[in-house]
Amino acid sequence: MAEPQIGEVIKDITADVQTIIKGEIELAKAELMPQVKSTGIGAGLFGAAGYFAIQAATLLFICGGLALSALYQGVVPIIWAFTLGFLTMAVILLVIAGILVLVGKSKIKISAPQKTIAEANRSVEAVTGAIDQGNANVKAIVAGAPRPSPVINP
Repeated sequence: MAEPQIGEVIKDITADVQTIIKGEIELAKAELMPQVKSTGIGAGLFGAAGYFAIQAATLLFICGGLALSALYQGVVPIIWAFTLGFLTMAVILLVIAGILVLVGKSKIKISAPQKTIAEANRSVEAVTGAIDQGNANVKAIVAGAPRPSPVINP
């Protein structure tokens, strides 16, 4: 049986490394996709919180304050009724915005892709082992010893 040429071996190694890298990328995508989705939901909730905060500022000076001031007219003078009506509307909307911020913050949790990292470490160890074995084979061939049989890790 003929010994494989160095060019063929290098081509095979290159193809194997490319296959390993493509697999690692696919694993990372599969592992990170749920986190990205959850982060998108959290970002949407932050956007909603910002919207309600803007509405709170707008309604502070417009109809919300006027509507609530009607509740206070029988208890306090008219100027204080307007003031309390505007403040009550602002507080209600800011509480809603605060709740949305807390819920959004709880949805944004990003952790490292543990499976991908572990698989990459195993791949590096496998490639390192193959390189060490190849170096040993080359040294043995150069020294004139018979070529050692490949070591297969279980």
